[in-house]
Amino acid sequence: MINENFKVEDRIIKISLIFALIALSIGGIFGITQLISRTPYLISIDPSTYYTLLTGHGVLMAIVWISFVIIAIAIFVVTRALNISLNKSLLNSSILLSLVGSVISLITILSGNSNVLYTFYPPLEAYSTFYIGLLILVIGTWLFTACIFIAYFRWRKNNPRSSIPIPVYGVLTTLIVWLEATPGLFIEIVKDLLPMSLLGLSISPLEARTYFWYFGHPLVYFWLIPAITLWYFIIPKVLNTNLYSENMAKVVFILFIITSTPVGLHHQFFDPGIDNYFKFLQTILTYIVAIASFLTAFNILATLENKFREEGNNSILGWLKYLPWKNPTFSSIMLAFIVFGVGGITGIINASYMLNYEVHNSTWIVGHFHNTVGTAVTLTFMSSLYFLAPILFRKNLFNFKLAQIQPYIWFVGMMIFSISYYIAGLSGMPRRTSSILNYPFIPNDWILISIIASFGGIFLFTSGVFFIYNTSMTLWRGKVGLINGAIMNFEKNKMTVLDNLRIWVSIAIVIIIVAYGLPIYKLYSMGLNTQPPVIP
Repeated sequence: MINENFKVEDRIIKISLIFALIALSIGGIFGITQLISRTPYLISIDPSTYYTLLTGHGVLMAIVWISFVIIAIAIFVVTRALNISLNKSLLNSSILLSLVGSVISLITILSGNSNVLYTFYPPLEAYSTFYIGLLILVIGTWLFTACIFIAYFRWRKNNPRSSIPIPVYGVLTTLIVWLEATPGLFIEIVKDLLPMSLLGLSISPLEARTYFWYFGHPLVYFWLIPAITLWYFIIPKVLNTNLYSENMAKVVFILFIITSTPVGLHHQFFDPGIDNYFKFLQTILTYIVAIASFLTAFNILATLENKFREEGNNSILGWLKYLPWKNPTFSSIMLAFIVFGVGGITGIINASYMLNYEVHNSTWIVGHFHNTVGTAVTLTFMSSLYFLAPILFRKNLFNFKLAQIQPYIWFVGMMIFSISYYIAGLSGMPRRTSSILNYPFIPNDWILISIIASFGGIFLFTSGVFFIYNTSMTLWRGKVGLINGAIMNFEKNKMTVLDNLRIWVSIAIVIIIVAYGLPIYKLYSMGLNTQPPVIP
Protein backbone atom coordinates (compact mmCIF):
# COMPACT_ATOMS: atom_id res chain seq x y z
CA MET A 1 0.00 0.00 0.00
CA ILE A 2 3.02 2.26 0.24
CA ASN A 3 3.21 4.15 -3.03
CA GLU A 4 5.47 7.13 -3.52
CA ASN A 5 3.15 8.44 -6.25
CA PHE A 6 0.40 8.99 -3.66
CA LYS A 7 2.35 11.06 -1.12
CA VAL A 8 0.39 14.25 -1.82
CA GLU A 9 -2.92 12.37 -1.91
CA ASP A 10 -2.19 10.67 1.42
CA ARG A 11 -1.26 13.99 3.00
CA ILE A 12 -4.58 15.47 1.87
CA ILE A 13 -6.41 12.42 3.23
CA LYS A 14 -4.79 12.90 6.63
CA ILE A 15 -5.54 16.64 6.67
CA SER A 16 -9.17 15.95 5.72
CA LEU A 17 -9.63 13.30 8.41
CA ILE A 18 -8.03 15.46 11.13
CA PHE A 19 -10.21 18.43 10.18
CA ALA A 20 -13.26 16.13 10.11
CA LEU A 21 -12.44 14.91 13.64
CA ILE A 22 -12.14 18.52 14.83
CA ALA A 23 -15.55 19.29 13.31
CA LEU A 24 -17.03 16.18 14.94
CA SER A 25 -15.59 17.17 18.31
CA ILE A 26 -16.90 20.74 18.26
CA GLY A 27 -20.24 19.69 16.75
CA GLY A 28 -20.66 17.02 19.42
CA ILE A 29 -20.04 19.52 22.23
CA PHE A 30 -22.57 21.89 20.67
CA GLY A 31 -25.07 19.06 20.32
CA ILE A 32 -24.98 17.77 23.90
CA THR A 33 -25.04 21.31 25.31
CA GLN A 34 -28.12 22.40 23.40
CA LEU A 35 -29.86 19.05 24.08
CA ILE A 36 -29.37 19.32 27.84
CA SER A 37 -30.34 23.01 27.83
CA ARG A 38 -33.56 22.07 26.02
CA THR A 39 -34.37 19.44 28.65
CA PRO A 40 -36.62 20.96 31.33
CA TYR A 41 -35.14 21.67 34.76
CA LEU A 42 -31.53 20.76 33.92
CA ILE A 43 -29.66 23.84 32.73
CA SER A 44 -30.83 26.99 31.00
CA ILE A 45 -28.95 29.08 28.46
CA ASP A 46 -29.84 32.24 26.62
CA PRO A 47 -32.02 31.51 23.54
CA SER A 48 -29.56 33.35 21.28
CA THR A 49 -26.74 31.11 22.53
CA TYR A 50 -28.96 28.05 22.08
CA TYR A 51 -29.57 28.87 18.41
CA THR A 52 -25.87 29.58 17.89
CA LEU A 53 -25.10 26.09 19.21
CA LEU A 54 -27.90 24.53 17.18
CA THR A 55 -26.71 26.21 13.98
CA GLY A 56 -23.12 25.15 14.62
CA HIS A 57 -24.16 21.60 15.45
CA GLY A 58 -26.11 21.21 12.22
CA VAL A 59 -23.52 22.78 9.92
CA LEU A 60 -20.53 21.03 11.49
CA MET A 61 -22.09 17.57 11.64
CA ALA A 62 -24.21 17.52 8.48
CA ILE A 63 -21.83 19.37 6.15
CA VAL A 64 -18.26 19.75 7.45
CA TRP A 65 -17.65 16.42 9.26
CA ILE A 66 -19.28 14.37 6.54
CA SER A 67 -17.86 16.26 3.56
CA PHE A 68 -14.26 15.93 4.69
CA VAL A 69 -14.59 12.22 5.48
CA ILE A 70 -16.07 11.75 2.01
CA ILE A 71 -13.13 13.65 0.50
CA ALA A 72 -10.69 11.34 2.31
CA ILE A 73 -12.55 8.19 1.29
CA ALA A 74 -12.88 9.33 -2.33
CA ILE A 75 -9.15 10.03 -2.65
CA PHE A 76 -8.21 6.72 -1.07
CA VAL A 77 -10.62 4.63 -3.12
CA VAL A 78 -9.92 6.22 -6.51
CA THR A 79 -6.13 6.26 -6.21
CA ARG A 80 -5.87 2.69 -4.90
CA ALA A 81 -8.64 0.94 -6.79
CA LEU A 82 -7.71 2.51 -10.14
CA ASN A 83 -3.98 2.81 -9.32
CA ILE A 84 -3.98 6.35 -10.62
CA SER A 85 -2.72 9.61 -9.17
CA LEU A 86 -4.70 12.84 -8.98
CA ASN A 87 -3.90 16.27 -10.38
CA LYS A 88 -1.85 17.71 -7.51
CA SER A 89 -2.49 21.41 -8.19
CA LEU A 90 -6.24 20.92 -8.56
CA LEU A 91 -6.37 18.70 -5.48
CA ASN A 92 -4.47 21.16 -3.30
CA SER A 93 -6.57 24.10 -4.51
CA SER A 94 -9.83 22.25 -3.85
CA ILE A 95 -8.89 21.29 -0.30
CA LEU A 96 -7.59 24.76 0.49
CA LEU A 97 -10.84 26.38 -0.63
CA SER A 98 -12.93 23.79 1.23
CA LEU A 99 -10.99 24.37 4.44
CA VAL A 100 -11.07 28.17 4.14
CA GLY A 101 -14.81 28.22 3.37
CA SER A 102 -15.60 25.94 6.32
CA VAL A 103 -13.52 28.02 8.75
CA ILE A 104 -15.07 31.32 7.58
CA SER A 105 -18.61 29.99 8.08
CA LEU A 106 -17.74 28.47 11.45
CA ILE A 107 -16.17 31.69 12.76
CA THR A 108 -19.26 33.61 11.65
CA ILE A 109 -21.52 31.14 13.46
CA LEU A 110 -19.46 31.34 16.65
CA SER A 111 -19.62 35.13 16.54
CA GLY A 112 -23.36 34.86 17.12
CA ASN A 113 -24.21 36.71 13.90
CA SER A 114 -25.68 33.73 12.07
CA ASN A 115 -28.32 32.04 14.21
CA VAL A 116 -30.19 30.79 11.15
CA LEU A 117 -29.91 27.01 11.77
CA TYR A 118 -28.73 24.43 9.26
CA THR A 119 -31.50 25.32 6.80
CA PHE A 120 -30.81 29.12 7.01
CA TYR A 121 -34.34 29.99 5.87
CA PRO A 122 -34.94 33.63 4.97
CA PRO A 123 -36.23 36.05 6.10
CA LEU A 124 -33.83 35.04 8.91
CA GLU A 125 -30.57 36.71 7.97
CA ALA A 126 -26.99 35.65 8.62
CA TYR A 127 -23.92 37.84 8.38
CA SER A 128 -22.61 37.83 4.81
CA THR A 129 -19.44 35.88 5.64
CA PHE A 130 -21.59 32.87 6.58
CA TYR A 131 -22.93 32.68 3.03
CA ILE A 132 -19.55 33.55 1.51
CA GLY A 133 -17.93 30.70 3.46
CA LEU A 134 -20.54 28.24 2.20
CA LEU A 135 -20.01 29.51 -1.35
CA ILE A 136 -16.25 29.02 -1.12
CA LEU A 137 -16.79 25.53 0.31
CA VAL A 138 -19.07 24.60 -2.60
CA ILE A 139 -16.58 25.90 -5.17
CA GLY A 140 -13.84 23.91 -3.44
CA THR A 141 -15.88 20.73 -3.64
CA TRP A 142 -16.57 21.35 -7.33
CA LEU A 143 -12.83 21.54 -7.96
CA PHE A 144 -12.38 18.34 -5.98
CA THR A 145 -15.08 16.64 -8.02
CA ALA A 146 -13.35 17.75 -11.21
CA CYS A 147 -10.09 16.32 -9.85
CA ILE A 148 -11.68 12.91 -9.25
CA PHE A 149 -13.45 12.79 -12.61
CA ILE A 150 -10.31 13.80 -14.52
CA ALA A 151 -8.56 10.81 -12.94
CA TYR A 152 -11.52 8.56 -13.78
CA PHE A 153 -11.57 9.69 -17.43
CA ARG A 154 -7.85 8.98 -17.68
CA TRP A 155 -8.45 5.50 -16.32
CA ARG A 156 -11.41 4.95 -18.66
CA LYS A 157 -9.31 5.97 -21.66
CA ASN A 158 -6.81 3.25 -20.80
CA ASN A 159 -9.50 0.71 -19.83
CA PRO A 160 -12.33 1.34 -22.31
CA ARG A 161 -14.05 -2.01 -21.78
CA SER A 162 -13.48 -2.58 -18.07
CA SER A 163 -16.28 -2.43 -15.52
CA ILE A 164 -16.06 0.16 -12.75
CA PRO A 165 -15.05 -1.35 -9.38
CA ILE A 166 -17.89 -1.07 -6.86
CA PRO A 167 -16.11 1.33 -4.45
CA VAL A 168 -15.19 3.64 -7.33
CA TYR A 169 -18.76 3.45 -8.67
CA GLY A 170 -20.01 4.55 -5.26
CA VAL A 171 -17.58 7.47 -5.12
CA LEU A 172 -18.55 8.63 -8.61
CA THR A 173 -22.25 8.34 -7.75
CA THR A 174 -21.72 10.43 -4.62
CA LEU A 175 -20.02 13.19 -6.59
CA ILE A 176 -22.58 13.07 -9.41
CA VAL A 177 -25.38 13.58 -6.88
CA TRP A 178 -23.37 16.46 -5.38
CA LEU A 179 -23.05 18.08 -8.82
CA GLU A 180 -26.77 17.62 -9.42
CA ALA A 181 -27.75 19.15 -6.09
CA THR A 182 -25.35 22.01 -5.37
CA PRO A 183 -26.52 24.34 -8.18
CA GLY A 184 -29.63 24.92 -6.04
CA LEU A 185 -27.51 26.08 -3.12
CA PHE A 186 -25.29 28.18 -5.38
CA ILE A 187 -28.28 29.95 -6.95
CA GLU A 188 -29.90 30.56 -3.56
CA ILE A 189 -26.74 32.13 -2.14
CA VAL A 190 -25.81 34.24 -5.17
CA LYS A 191 -29.31 35.33 -6.19
CA ASP A 192 -31.02 35.70 -2.82
CA LEU A 193 -28.99 35.35 0.36
CA LEU A 194 -25.96 37.50 -0.45
CA PRO A 195 -28.06 40.37 -1.88
CA MET A 196 -30.27 40.15 1.22
CA SER A 197 -27.27 40.21 3.57
CA LEU A 198 -24.99 42.66 1.76
CA LEU A 199 -27.51 45.05 0.20
CA GLY A 200 -30.56 44.66 2.43
CA LEU A 201 -32.72 43.63 -0.52
CA SER A 202 -36.08 42.00 0.02
CA ILE A 203 -36.33 38.44 -1.29
CA SER A 204 -38.95 35.74 -1.67
CA PRO A 205 -38.77 33.22 1.20
CA LEU A 206 -40.64 30.65 -0.91
CA GLU A 207 -38.17 30.98 -3.78
CA ALA A 208 -35.20 30.61 -1.42
CA ARG A 209 -36.76 27.62 0.36
CA THR A 210 -37.39 25.91 -2.97
CA TYR A 211 -33.78 26.34 -4.05
CA PHE A 212 -32.60 25.16 -0.65
CA TRP A 213 -34.59 21.92 -0.79
CA TYR A 214 -33.49 21.36 -4.37
CA PHE A 215 -30.12 21.00 -2.61
CA GLY A 216 -31.16 19.95 0.88
CA HIS A 217 -32.73 16.58 0.29
CA PRO A 218 -30.20 15.25 -2.25
CA LEU A 219 -27.67 16.12 0.44
CA VAL A 220 -29.17 13.20 2.40
CA TYR A 221 -28.07 10.85 -0.38
CA PHE A 222 -24.70 12.57 -0.60
CA TRP A 223 -24.35 11.39 3.01
CA LEU A 224 -25.81 7.92 2.52
CA ILE A 225 -24.22 6.81 -0.77
CA PRO A 226 -20.63 6.72 0.56
CA ALA A 227 -21.89 4.90 3.67
CA ILE A 228 -23.59 2.30 1.49
CA THR A 229 -20.44 2.10 -0.63
CA LEU A 230 -18.46 1.25 2.49
CA TRP A 231 -21.01 -1.44 3.38
CA TYR A 232 -20.61 -2.99 -0.06
CA PHE A 233 -16.83 -2.91 0.20
CA ILE A 234 -15.89 -3.46 3.85
CA ILE A 235 -18.37 -6.20 4.83
CA PRO A 236 -17.15 -8.68 2.16
CA LYS A 237 -13.52 -7.80 3.03
CA VAL A 238 -14.05 -8.43 6.75
CA LEU A 239 -15.87 -11.73 6.05
CA ASN A 240 -13.47 -12.78 3.27
CA THR A 241 -16.31 -13.31 0.82
CA ASN A 242 -17.88 -11.64 -2.22
CA LEU A 243 -20.75 -9.19 -2.36
CA TYR A 244 -23.91 -11.12 -3.17
CA SER A 245 -24.60 -9.10 -6.34
CA GLU A 246 -22.39 -6.38 -7.77
CA ASN A 247 -24.93 -5.72 -10.52
CA MET A 248 -27.61 -5.07 -7.91
CA ALA A 249 -25.25 -2.67 -6.16
CA LYS A 250 -24.76 -0.75 -9.40
CA VAL A 251 -28.51 -0.64 -9.98
CA VAL A 252 -28.80 0.94 -6.52
CA PHE A 253 -26.26 3.61 -7.46
CA ILE A 254 -28.08 4.26 -10.74
CA LEU A 255 -31.36 4.75 -8.88
CA PHE A 256 -29.63 7.31 -6.66
CA ILE A 257 -28.25 9.14 -9.70
CA ILE A 258 -31.66 9.29 -11.37
CA THR A 259 -34.03 10.00 -8.50
CA SER A 260 -32.13 11.49 -5.54
CA THR A 261 -32.35 15.15 -6.63
CA PRO A 262 -35.95 15.76 -7.84
CA VAL A 263 -37.52 14.92 -4.45
CA GLY A 264 -37.07 18.06 -2.34
CA LEU A 265 -40.64 19.34 -2.59
CA HIS A 266 -41.81 16.75 -0.08
CA HIS A 267 -40.16 19.06 2.47
CA GLN A 268 -42.50 21.82 1.34
CA PHE A 269 -45.92 20.23 1.75
CA PHE A 270 -46.91 23.15 3.99
CA ASP A 271 -45.63 25.81 1.61
CA PRO A 272 -48.33 27.68 -0.33
CA GLY A 273 -47.51 28.81 -3.83
CA ILE A 274 -46.42 25.38 -5.07
CA ASP A 275 -49.14 23.36 -6.74
CA ASN A 276 -50.06 20.08 -5.10
CA TYR A 277 -49.47 18.01 -8.23
CA PHE A 278 -45.80 19.06 -8.24
CA LYS A 279 -45.51 17.98 -4.61
CA PHE A 280 -47.25 14.70 -5.44
CA LEU A 281 -44.89 14.02 -8.35
CA GLN A 282 -41.83 14.40 -6.15
CA THR A 283 -43.44 12.25 -3.46
CA ILE A 284 -43.68 9.43 -6.01
CA LEU A 285 -40.03 9.96 -6.96
CA THR A 286 -39.14 9.76 -3.25
CA TYR A 287 -40.81 6.36 -3.02
CA ILE A 288 -38.82 5.23 -6.08
CA VAL A 289 -35.51 6.26 -4.54
CA ALA A 290 -36.55 4.27 -1.44
CA ILE A 291 -36.34 1.15 -3.61
CA ALA A 292 -32.56 1.64 -3.64
CA SER A 293 -32.55 1.31 0.14
CA PHE A 294 -34.59 -1.91 0.03
CA LEU A 295 -32.25 -3.39 -2.58
CA THR A 296 -29.27 -2.43 -0.43
CA ALA A 297 -30.79 -4.13 2.62
CA PHE A 298 -31.38 -7.31 0.60
CA ASN A 299 -27.87 -7.30 -0.89
CA ILE A 300 -26.14 -6.87 2.47
CA LEU A 301 -28.26 -9.48 4.26
CA ALA A 302 -27.85 -11.92 1.37
CA THR A 303 -24.07 -11.43 1.51
CA LEU A 304 -24.03 -12.23 5.23
CA GLU A 305 -26.29 -15.25 4.99
CA ASN A 306 -24.65 -16.62 1.85
CA LYS A 307 -21.22 -16.53 3.53
CA PHE A 308 -22.32 -18.72 6.41
CA ARG A 309 -24.57 -20.97 4.36
CA GLU A 310 -21.44 -21.86 2.38
CA GLU A 311 -19.80 -22.91 5.64
CA GLY A 312 -22.64 -25.27 6.56
CA ASN A 313 -24.65 -23.09 8.98
CA ASN A 314 -28.11 -23.96 7.72
CA SER A 315 -30.40 -22.90 10.57
CA ILE A 316 -32.80 -20.10 9.77
CA LEU A 317 -31.11 -17.39 11.85
CA GLY A 318 -28.31 -19.33 13.52
CA TRP A 319 -25.72 -17.85 11.19
CA LEU A 320 -26.17 -14.48 12.90
CA LYS A 321 -24.18 -15.59 15.95
CA TYR A 322 -21.16 -16.41 13.77
CA LEU A 323 -20.81 -12.83 12.57
CA PRO A 324 -17.70 -11.04 13.92
CA TRP A 325 -19.57 -8.82 16.36
CA LYS A 326 -16.36 -8.13 18.34
CA ASN A 327 -14.69 -6.59 15.31
CA PRO A 328 -15.29 -2.82 15.71
CA THR A 329 -15.20 -2.22 11.96
CA PHE A 330 -17.90 -4.83 11.38
CA SER A 331 -20.04 -4.02 14.43
CA SER A 332 -20.05 -0.30 13.60
CA ILE A 333 -21.32 -0.97 10.10
CA MET A 334 -23.93 -3.54 11.14
CA LEU A 335 -25.31 -1.38 13.93
CA ALA A 336 -25.42 1.54 11.49
CA PHE A 337 -27.21 -0.74 9.04
CA ILE A 338 -29.84 -1.68 11.65
CA VAL A 339 -30.48 1.96 12.56
CA PHE A 340 -30.65 2.81 8.86
CA GLY A 341 -33.67 0.49 8.65
CA VAL A 342 -35.45 2.51 11.34
CA GLY A 343 -34.51 5.80 9.67
CA GLY A 344 -35.63 4.53 6.28
CA ILE A 345 -39.07 3.48 7.49
CA THR A 346 -39.65 6.79 9.26
CA GLY A 347 -38.39 8.59 6.16
CA ILE A 348 -41.13 7.01 4.08
CA ILE A 349 -43.62 8.34 6.64
CA ASN A 350 -42.09 11.81 6.32
CA ALA A 351 -42.50 11.69 2.55
CA SER A 352 -46.12 10.58 2.72
CA TYR A 353 -48.40 13.33 1.47
CA MET A 354 -50.85 12.92 4.38
CA LEU A 355 -48.74 11.49 7.23
CA ASN A 356 -46.27 14.36 6.93
CA TYR A 357 -48.94 16.66 8.36
CA GLU A 358 -48.80 14.70 11.61
CA VAL A 359 -45.03 14.84 12.12
CA HIS A 360 -44.03 18.07 10.34
CA ASN A 361 -41.68 20.28 12.41
CA SER A 362 -42.01 18.03 15.45
CA THR A 363 -39.23 16.17 17.26
CA TRP A 364 -40.13 13.14 15.13
CA ILE A 365 -38.02 14.76 12.39
CA VAL A 366 -35.09 15.15 14.79
CA GLY A 367 -35.27 11.44 15.63
CA HIS A 368 -35.39 10.57 11.93
CA PHE A 369 -32.33 12.45 10.75
CA HIS A 370 -30.30 11.37 13.77
CA ASN A 371 -31.05 7.80 12.68
CA THR A 372 -29.87 8.53 9.14
CA VAL A 373 -27.01 11.06 9.15
CA GLY A 374 -26.43 10.70 12.90
CA THR A 375 -25.92 6.95 12.86
CA ALA A 376 -26.28 5.21 9.49
CA VAL A 377 -23.66 7.62 8.11
CA THR A 378 -21.63 8.73 11.13
CA LEU A 379 -21.21 5.27 12.68
CA THR A 380 -20.24 3.89 9.27
CA PHE A 381 -17.64 6.61 8.84
CA MET A 382 -16.28 5.76 12.28
CA SER A 383 -15.91 2.17 11.14
CA SER A 384 -14.03 3.32 8.05
CA LEU A 385 -11.42 4.99 10.27
CA TYR A 386 -11.05 1.79 12.28
CA PHE A 387 -10.56 0.00 8.96
CA LEU A 388 -8.19 2.53 7.36
CA ALA A 389 -5.89 3.21 10.32
CA PRO A 390 -3.60 0.20 9.74
CA ILE A 391 -3.65 0.78 5.98
CA LEU A 392 -3.33 4.52 5.62
CA PHE A 393 -1.56 5.56 8.82
CA ARG A 394 0.30 2.23 9.18
CA LYS A 395 -0.76 2.00 12.82
CA ASN A 396 -2.89 -0.36 14.84
CA LEU A 397 -5.74 0.97 16.97
CA PHE A 398 -4.50 2.47 20.23
CA ASN A 399 -7.12 0.71 22.37
CA PHE A 400 -8.88 -2.18 20.64
CA LYS A 401 -11.19 -2.98 23.56
CA LEU A 402 -12.40 0.62 23.67
CA ALA A 403 -13.07 0.41 19.93
CA GLN A 404 -15.09 -2.75 20.53
CA ILE A 405 -17.53 -1.18 22.98
CA GLN A 406 -17.78 2.29 21.41
CA PRO A 407 -20.24 1.35 18.60
CA TYR A 408 -22.59 -0.39 21.05
CA ILE A 409 -22.68 2.63 23.35
CA TRP A 410 -23.55 4.79 20.33
CA PHE A 411 -26.27 2.35 19.26
CA VAL A 412 -27.90 2.24 22.71
CA GLY A 413 -27.73 6.02 23.03
CA MET A 414 -29.23 6.58 19.60
CA MET A 415 -32.09 4.16 20.25
CA ILE A 416 -32.94 5.91 23.52
CA PHE A 417 -32.67 9.37 21.98
CA SER A 418 -34.45 8.75 18.67
CA ILE A 419 -37.31 6.62 19.97
CA SER A 420 -37.96 9.19 22.70
CA TYR A 421 -38.14 11.94 20.09
CA TYR A 422 -40.34 9.86 17.80
CA ILE A 423 -42.83 9.39 20.63
CA ALA A 424 -42.62 13.04 21.65
CA GLY A 425 -43.14 14.12 18.04
CA LEU A 426 -46.31 12.08 17.77
CA SER A 427 -47.60 13.91 20.85
CA GLY A 428 -46.83 17.25 19.21
CA MET A 429 -43.58 18.33 20.85
CA PRO A 430 -42.02 20.96 18.54
CA ARG A 431 -38.46 21.06 17.26
CA ARG A 432 -36.32 24.19 16.83
CA THR A 433 -37.34 25.64 20.20
CA SER A 434 -34.86 26.64 22.91
CA SER A 435 -37.19 25.47 25.69
CA ILE A 436 -40.55 23.72 25.74
CA LEU A 437 -41.21 25.51 29.05
CA ASN A 438 -41.99 28.63 27.03
CA TYR A 439 -45.30 27.10 25.95
CA PRO A 440 -48.40 27.93 28.02
CA PHE A 441 -49.54 24.31 28.11
CA ILE A 442 -47.03 21.46 28.37
CA PRO A 443 -48.17 17.82 28.39
CA ASN A 444 -46.48 15.90 31.20
CA ASP A 445 -45.10 13.32 28.78
CA TRP A 446 -43.06 16.04 27.01
CA ILE A 447 -41.03 16.62 30.16
CA LEU A 448 -40.50 12.92 30.93
CA ILE A 449 -39.58 12.05 27.34
CA SER A 450 -37.19 15.00 27.10
CA ILE A 451 -35.34 13.78 30.19
CA ILE A 452 -35.12 10.24 28.79
CA ALA A 453 -33.85 11.60 25.46
CA SER A 454 -31.12 13.55 27.27
CA PHE A 455 -29.81 10.27 28.74
CA GLY A 456 -29.58 8.94 25.20
CA GLY A 457 -27.65 12.07 24.23
CA ILE A 458 -25.21 11.48 27.09
CA PHE A 459 -24.57 7.95 25.79
CA LEU A 460 -23.96 9.36 22.31
CA PHE A 461 -21.59 12.01 23.61
CA THR A 462 -19.67 9.43 25.66
CA SER A 463 -19.33 7.17 22.64
CA GLY A 464 -18.13 10.10 20.54
CA VAL A 465 -15.51 11.00 23.16
CA PHE A 466 -14.27 7.39 23.16
CA PHE A 467 -14.04 7.39 19.37
CA ILE A 468 -12.21 10.71 19.09
CA TYR A 469 -9.83 9.81 21.93
CA ASN A 470 -9.05 6.39 20.47
CA THR A 471 -8.62 7.68 16.94
CA SER A 472 -6.46 10.62 18.00
CA MET A 473 -4.23 8.41 20.16
CA THR A 474 -3.94 5.94 17.29
CA LEU A 475 -2.59 8.68 15.04
CA TRP A 476 -0.27 9.93 17.78
CA ARG A 477 0.88 6.84 19.68
CA GLY A 478 -0.47 3.80 17.83
CA LYS A 479 1.95 0.95 17.23
CA VAL A 480 3.14 0.34 13.70
CA GLY A 481 0.86 -2.23 12.08
CA LEU A 482 0.85 -4.50 9.07
CA ILE A 483 -0.28 -3.14 5.72
CA ASN A 484 -2.43 -5.26 3.45
CA GLY A 485 -1.28 -4.34 -0.01
CA ALA A 486 -3.99 -6.37 -1.73
CA ILE A 487 -6.93 -4.76 0.04
CA MET A 488 -7.92 -2.65 -2.98
CA ASN A 489 -7.20 -5.16 -5.73
CA PHE A 490 -10.20 -5.93 -7.97
CA GLU A 491 -10.83 -8.33 -10.82
CA LYS A 492 -11.14 -6.68 -14.21
CA ASN A 493 -14.62 -7.56 -15.44
CA LYS A 494 -16.14 -6.63 -18.76
CA MET A 495 -18.04 -3.35 -18.98
CA THR A 496 -21.85 -3.54 -19.19
CA VAL A 497 -24.57 -0.97 -19.79
CA LEU A 498 -24.63 -0.42 -16.01
CA ASP A 499 -21.15 1.10 -16.28
CA ASN A 500 -22.18 3.66 -18.89
CA LEU A 501 -22.62 6.66 -16.61
CA ARG A 502 -23.52 8.99 -19.48
CA ILE A 503 -26.84 7.22 -19.98
CA TRP A 504 -27.91 7.50 -16.36
CA VAL A 505 -26.74 11.08 -15.89
CA SER A 506 -28.65 12.11 -19.04
CA ILE A 507 -31.83 10.50 -17.74
CA ALA A 508 -31.32 12.21 -14.38
CA ILE A 509 -30.98 15.63 -16.01
CA VAL A 510 -34.24 15.16 -17.93
CA ILE A 511 -36.14 14.13 -14.78
CA ILE A 512 -34.69 17.04 -12.79
CA ILE A 513 -35.72 19.52 -15.49
CA VAL A 514 -39.29 18.15 -15.50
CA ALA A 515 -39.61 17.85 -11.72
CA TYR A 516 -38.16 21.29 -10.90
CA GLY A 517 -38.38 23.29 -14.11
CA LEU A 518 -42.17 23.32 -14.10
CA PRO A 519 -42.74 24.36 -10.44
CA ILE A 520 -40.00 27.01 -10.61
CA TYR A 521 -41.49 28.39 -13.85
CA LYS A 522 -44.92 28.49 -12.16
CA LEU A 523 -43.35 30.21 -9.15
CA TYR A 524 -41.92 33.02 -11.27
CA SER A 525 -44.99 33.31 -13.50
CA MET A 526 -47.17 34.02 -10.42
CA GLY A 527 -44.79 36.75 -9.24
CA LEU A 528 -42.60 36.52 -6.16
CA ASN A 529 -43.87 37.72 -2.80
CA THR A 530 -41.04 39.42 -0.92
CA GLN A 531 -40.71 40.76 2.58
CA PRO A 532 -37.96 42.66 4.41
CA PRO A 533 -35.23 40.55 6.02
CA VAL A 534 -35.43 39.93 9.75
CA ILE A 535 -32.21 40.00 11.77
CA PRO A 536 -32.47 37.39 14.58
